[in-house]
Amino acid sequence: MPEFRNSGSAEGGDGVSDDLVAKAGRALGKVARIQEAVRERAEAARTEEERQQLSQRADQAATVVVSEEGLSVEQYGRVLAAADEDADLEERLLAAAQESG
Repeated sequence: MPEFRNSGSAEGGDGVSDDLVAKAGRALGKVARIQEAVRERAEAARTEEERQQLSQRADQAATVVVSEEGLSVEQYGRVLAAADEDADLEERLLAAAQESG
């Protein structure tokens, strides 16, 4: 997966650099917290419109979080998709997410 390679950083056997895994993992942890907060608020929302607004705000916040980690949404998505196919990468990603908070 050459698009994941980041020269100067160690890599796992999956070709994804440790730096990229750390960034995506930190973002994943933060996005999960955003989703949990939105889920709680959505349960309390009175209308579908309120739930949709909450969802849109959560999407915007997630995009900001990913960007703050120095990743594009596309890079983040590719790492998550690759982790779905690779148990070792998934383990590395989840470990990085847990370290983030």
